[in-house]
Amino acid sequence: MYGELASLNQENMMVKIEGNVRIITQMMTLYGSRVDYNITTGAAHIKNARILTSEFNLVANELIRVSEDEYVAKEAEFTTCKDCAESWSIYGKTIRLRVGKYVQINHGLYKIKGVNVIYIPYIVLPILTKRKTGLLVPNISSRSGEGLAFAQPVFWAIDDHKDATITPTFWAKRGYGGDVQYRQRFSEMTWAEFNTRLVDDKIYQPGQDNKGESGETFFRYFGEFESHQFWSPDLNSHVRYTGLRDLDMIRDNPQYTDLKTISSDFGLNGFLNWRQDLFSLNAEADYLRNELFDDSVKFDRSYVQTMPRLSFNTTPYSILQSRTPMFQHIAAGADGSFSRFRQVRDDENVFLRNADRLSVQPYVMWHLFNWGPVSLKTRYTFDQQAYRFDDPSQPMAGKNAGLMKTEIGFSMDRIFGLAYEEKIPLKYVSEEQLKKLRERREQGLSPIQKTEKKSRLVGELPEFEPAYTKDYLVQNRSSYRHSQDFKFIHHFITSQNEYGNKKFIGDIRTNQAAFFDYEDSLRSQEYLFGASATRTIIPPENTVEFQWNNTLTRKSPKVFNYLDDDKYLRDNFTYTKIGYFNVSQGYLLNEQDAEDFRQKLTRLAILTGYTGGRWSLNLSEYYFHYANENIFNMNLTRRFEYLNVFANYNYNSFDSAKLNTLNFGGQIRPTDTLGLAMVKDIDLEAQKDIRTVYSMDIMPHNNCWIFNLNYRQSLVDNRYSFNILFNFGDDNFDRYRNDYFGVKRL
Repeated sequence: MYGELASLNQENMMVKIEGNVRIITQMMTLYGSRVDYNITTGAAHIKNARILTSEFNLVANELIRVSEDEYVAKEAEFTTCKDCAESWSIYGKTIRLRVGKYVQINHGLYKIKGVNVIYIPYIVLPILTKRKTGLLVPNISSRSGEGLAFAQPVFWAIDDHKDATITPTFWAKRGYGGDVQYRQRFSEMTWAEFNTRLVDDKIYQPGQDNKGESGETFFRYFGEFESHQFWSPDLNSHVRYTGLRDLDMIRDNPQYTDLKTISSDFGLNGFLNWRQDLFSLNAEADYLRNELFDDSVKFDRSYVQTMPRLSFNTTPYSILQSRTPMFQHIAAGADGSFSRFRQVRDDENVFLRNADRLSVQPYVMWHLFNWGPVSLKTRYTFDQQAYRFDDPSQPMAGKNAGLMKTEIGFSMDRIFGLAYEEKIPLKYVSEEQLKKLRERREQGLSPIQKTEKKSRLVGELPEFEPAYTKDYLVQNRSSYRHSQDFKFIHHFITSQNEYGNKKFIGDIRTNQAAFFDYEDSLRSQEYLFGASATRTIIPPENTVEFQWNNTLTRKSPKVFNYLDDDKYLRDNFTYTKIGYFNVSQGYLLNEQDAEDFRQKLTRLAILTGYTGGRWSLNLSEYYFHYANENIFNMNLTRRFEYLNVFANYNYNSFDSAKLNTLNFGGQIRPTDTLGLAMVKDIDLEAQKDIRTVYSMDIMPHNNCWIFNLNYRQSLVDNRYSFNILFNFGDDNFDRYRNDYFGVKRL
C-alpha cells in the first residue's frame, strides 16, 4: 500500500492512508483517495476507488473489500474495456465483484459513450479464469426467403476435462431444432468431440424443391464424432464419423457443415498406427456413404468399402557399406498391405467388387559410387499383387512387375555471401541508418502490427529501441546457396506378368472403372489413366528422364540471447528454402518407329516457387506434347502494407477431367478501424460463380468490440450474417484485431 499520509492504530490494528492511495495485490491494482484497512481481518474501505486488472476496469464512489477475492462497490461503473472506459460501461447502484469468477450488478444502466441506453435490473457478467456454466452470446442470422433465425447457446462446464454446449434454435419458416456439442479431454493428446445439428424441417421434403412450407415436417440431422487416442509415443489411433439423414443437409446448412466436411464421403474413418525403429504397422478402415448420389435419403450400395486395410513399412536395412567403388552402399527394405474390399450392392455387377488384395513391394537400393560431383545409384522393386474373390466360382488372380530405376547425377553449388553476426559501434551508425535497419528487421509486418500494442498496460508508451541502451548495434547478415542437380534417370520394367482370373485381368487391362485404387493398374499402363496423380508420372516401361533441379536456400544466424560470458554454439544457424525451379522431361525408348517425334516425348513438367517476406508463389505445369494438353496449377499470395491478395488457378484440358477453376480474393485495411475482405470461386468452364463472400470489420480505436458483417452468395442461396466480438481480455480478440491479415475471416 502506498500513499501520501499513513497512520496506524495499534489497539484495533487499523491503518488509514490518504492522498494518492495505491494498493497492489497479486490479481489487481487499486487506486483511491483514502483507505481504511484492518490488518487483522484484511477488510478495507476505499473512497473514490478504481480497480485495474488485465480483464476489466471498475470505478466506484465507495469500495468495500470483504475478503481477498470479494469486493462490494457502491455507485460504480464496470467495463471490460481496458483502454476505453467511455466506449461502453454498466453503471450499478451496487456491484459485487468476485475476482476470477463473476460480477453481479444491481439496478444497472448500460451506457455507450457516456449515454444511458437501457436499464437492467440485474445482470451477471463473467470475469472467469476458468469455464463457467451459463448463457453465451445469442446468434442471429438471416437467409433469403426463410426469414430470421435465432439461436441461444447454453454452455455447461461439466468439470475441468469436459464440457457441453446446447443451442436451441428457431429457424423462422423451417421450424425448431438446435445444435449440440460435447468435448472431453482424457489426457494431453487424447480427446473426443461430438457435434450435431437437428432440424424438424417444415419446408424440406426429399426429392422436392420447396420454397415454402410443405404441410408436414421432416426430421433432419447432421452429426460428427472425432476422437484421437495417444496410447504411447509409438502407438496412436484416430476415429472420425460423420452422418446425416439426407444429403441435402449440406446444401441447406453450409455455414455449419462446411467446417465439418473434408470430402464428398460421409461415414466412419479410423486408423491405428504402431511405429518402431525398424518398421511401422498401420490399420485403417472406412465405411462410407457417397454424397454424389441422386437419392438424398438412400445409401449408395454400389460404393466399394475398405474394411480394413493393414499395411507395413520397413526402414531400409543396410546390408553393405564400404569405400569400394561400385559397392559403396547396399540397403534393402519392403512395403506391403492387405486390403479387404466389399460392396453391399445385391444386383449383378459388371465388375468384380468383393475381393481381398495382398500387395508386397520388396526393394533393393544400390549406391555404386561418388566421384566428385558425380554419383550413380540404382533401385530395384518387385511390385506384386494377389487377389482372392468373395465369389467361390471366381478363381484367384495376380500380377507382378519388376521396376528398375537407375540414376546418374551431377551436382554443383554456389554460395553468395557469408552468414555472420556483426557488432557495429554506434558512433559509426547514423540515425537514418538505424531507422532503416529497424525497418528491415520488421519487414513482412504491417504498420498495424508496429503501432498497436499487445501490452495490457493502460495507455501507451513511446516506442523503445534497445540499441540506444548499448554502445554497439548487432546486425545479422545472411548467405545464400544456389544448388543445381542434373540427373539422367532410366526407368525400366524388367518383367511384367498377369495370371489367374481372366475376367478380372481383362477388366483392369481395358477399363479404369474396374480398379479398387491405382495399385490395381498394370504398371506399364499406369500413366495413361485420367487421374492427375498418375497421368503426370513418367512411363516406367523403358524411358529416359532428364531432370534439372534448382534450389535457393538462405542461411541466417539464429536470434540468440547470449549468456553473460558470451558463450554459445558457434554453428548456430537457420536454413530456409526460399525458391526452387525444377524441369523434368522423359523420352520413350520403345517408340523408335513413331512417325511424329512428339510421340516419343512424355509430359514436360515445370515446377517452380518462391517464398519471401511478403511473396509466396507456386506454379506447376505439365504439358503433354503429342496430345497438346495441359495440367496447370498456380498459387499466389502477396502482402502489401495495407493489403493482402491471394489467388489459386487450376486448369486441366483433358476431356475426361475437364477443369478450369479460379479462386481469388483479398483483404484490405485502409484505416485502423476498418477492414474489408472478399473471396470468389469461379468455374470458368461452366461460366458460373460458385461462391462469393464479402466481409467488413469495424474495429474502433478503443479496442473494446469488433463488428463483423458478411454477405455470402452461392449457387444455392444468398445469406447475410453479422457478429459482434467483445473484448473480454482473451488472446483470440487481440489476434483477431491486431493480426488482421493472419486470421481467416471468410
